[in-house]
Amino acid sequence: MTANDAKKIIQKELDSRGLSYSKLTARTVGFTDLARDSKIFVKIHGWKRDKSWDDIKKVAHDNHFCIEADTYF
Repeated sequence: MTANDAKKIIQKELDSRGLSYSKLTARTVGFTDLARDSKIFVKIHGWKRDKSWDDIKKVAHDNHFCIEADTYF
């Protein structure tokens, strides 16, 4: 999976729930010192976390990447 694929998965999930956000960014973080592996992180910009957070986080987890948001309230 690429970072762009992960963004598309989250975009589809947010759009299907009618949640507003300004943009999505994704990056691959390497953990060469720890596990010699990497992980994709998708950041949701302009979205205030709500009760949907756990469901969206599960979608990311099921697809083997992580999500984060620029606001945590």
